[in-house]
Amino acid sequence: MQNNATSYLNYRISGNGDPVLFLHGFMEDCSMWDHILSELPVRAIAIDLPGHGKSKTPEQPASIRLMAEKVMEIVDLEGLENAQIIGHSLGGYVALELMKMNPSFEHTTLFHSHPWEDSTAKKEDRNRVIELVKEKSSFFIREAIPNLFWDKTLLQTMNHYITIAQKMQPEAIAWAAAAMRDREDNTPLMINHTSKFTIVQGEFDALIPRESIAEFCKTNNINYIEIPSCGHMAHEEQPTKTLEAFKTILINK
Repeated sequence: MQNNATSYLNYRISGNGDPVLFLHGFMEDCSMWDHILSELPVRAIAIDLPGHGKSKTPEQPASIRLMAEKVMEIVDLEGLENAQIIGHSLGGYVALELMKMNPSFEHTTLFHSHPWEDSTAKKEDRNRVIELVKEKSSFFIREAIPNLFWDKTLLQTMNHYITIAQKMQPEAIAWAAAAMRDREDNTPLMINHTSKFTIVQGEFDALIPRESIAEFCKTNNINYIEIPSCGHMAHEEQPTKTLEAFKTILINK
């Protein structure tokens, strides 16, 4: 495994084969992919998004677009213009921006993610998070992480992700929350390029309504894969089925 960094972002390169960018979710880091990447026949570029892991938090106003611009520095540096992308949750939002910036990307998988902008109620929730983490980031993290899991017996795994999140600065958590709050709707992008996308959803994902995302994919002829018996963290709750889904997507595209 090769560790690298740009002026802002930390990233790892491992494996051999066609290039695939792996983008983690909110309050995670690139280590979330570790037990998946060793089983995939690809050249994996796993990136710490701004403010996460070992990557810096930009001084500019928060935006998903800015996150994507920082990732594009890696793309340009490593010659990854034709790569595939797999983005988990927040990473999926960044992946959609990358697709707008560089239509040459071969395919994007939204893993527990979606193209819609935040609703008014969700924006209000983000604002509450931004205020809460300023004083009580540890409390927020310990409340938020378990809600990502359907299988509540995975206490060791939950604590692992809590530990990762607690390494983040409260300002970085607030910055990322603001970026998600203000992101654009990317439904037209997916509808106009249906063959470029796959959505992988958890059966009991509490963050994304299963019926809504499944209907969106069916209506617009977008490839849809549902992982049974899991919440927002299929790679931890159903690692074998997640790996099977990723192999199918990466080999067939």
